[in-house]
Amino acid sequence: MRLVMTLKVRDEADIIEDNLRFHRAMGVDFFVVTDNGSVDGTSEILDRYVSAGLAHVIQEPTSGLRSNEMDWTTRMARLAASEYGADWVFNNDADEFWWPITGTIKDALDQIPEEYGGVVSPRAEYVARPDGPGSFADRLVVREAHSNLQPKVAHRGDPDVVVLSNTHEVASAGGGDLFEALRPPGRVVHRGVRGAAEDEDEGGRVGAEEMRLVWAPTHPLRIFHFPLRSFEQFVKRTEIFLKHGGFRDTGRFRRLRIAYEQGRLDEIYNALVWEDSAVDDGIREGKLVRDDRLARLLPRCPDPLSGAPPGSVGVELDPDAFERERAEVELDSLRLMARTQRFHMVQLERLRQRIDELHAANKELRSKLGRTLGRRLLKFTRRRRRAPKELEPAGAEGARPTDAE
Repeated sequence: MRLVMTLKVRDEADIIEDNLRFHRAMGVDFFVVTDNGSVDGTSEILDRYVSAGLAHVIQEPTSGLRSNEMDWTTRMARLAASEYGADWVFNNDADEFWWPITGTIKDALDQIPEEYGGVVSPRAEYVARPDGPGSFADRLVVREAHSNLQPKVAHRGDPDVVVLSNTHEVASAGGGDLFEALRPPGRVVHRGVRGAAEDEDEGGRVGAEEMRLVWAPTHPLRIFHFPLRSFEQFVKRTEIFLKHGGFRDTGRFRRLRIAYEQGRLDEIYNALVWEDSAVDDGIREGKLVRDDRLARLLPRCPDPLSGAPPGSVGVELDPDAFERERAEVELDSLRLMARTQRFHMVQLERLRQRIDELHAANKELRSKLGRTLGRRLLKFTRRRRRAPKELEPAGAEGARPTDAE
């Protein structure tokens, strides 16, 4: 099995080398990376992986990260399958570390039955801690007990894959119409069964290829997320979001911009950092847990540039610990999938209501416009009818020239 990881980066020098080294040790054969104009040394680190034949880097030194993110990740995922022979792909960020319940990432994905094409993986976020000596992994050893972020999906290599929702989900229709493949059946008054006779294949199956990359009913992976690692990194990420991200100047981004312009980012960062007493309270209340597994495993990961093969390090658990970990990850995955689905349904219903409101408002505006235009047209017609009489000279009735004249 060949495993490829895609990655989009911009100024991630404080974490990118640990990320690549960890995932190589966990079974990644090759990296496809989009570098969005890094200037802090990230590009030089990536160049060494390119020279070693371990990575392909695409340079995209443009703004508009938010508007381009899904297109860039789709391109990388397709390259992974079509150019680099990926059997499995996972689309990653520099601050995310995919952690198998046991063994390596490659071991976990290699055990997925052939009929399934996706693996849902919950993301657990590590809390920000006061700046200090040591690496991010040594300092950040407390995470949320239950994942609250949208899960991500590792998927089988597919040259027609489309990355959805900022890399959190993927889909493929095998080169067909993705919208039609994913569209749910119509209401019963319109049709009872999705598909028509002409949609059947030679075996008589309806819509056999209507959806690929089906989620597996097992969850062998979780993701450790480290978004806030130091005040310096927080300032750098803020500048990237504000200057190059392409986010709307509303809500929290507007508040962040104002704080940045007023030199008050330290106030925001300090409010995000968890002090010792808050951590102790969170652990006692069951909201947080101490988890230093990444910090303990990272030193065991060999340097990929020294020729270390993929999959050289794995997670080892005794049977009891394995069952606890498996149950926790499974519950996290199902909680997040249920919440994501329900949130999307709430959003969909709100959008439907908004569309109905806009249709009603549009109908009223068209009606008003029609009445206004009608009155104006009537006035214009009356003026046109009066115009010839107003222009005729006095006493000129019947004085038109004859044909003879």
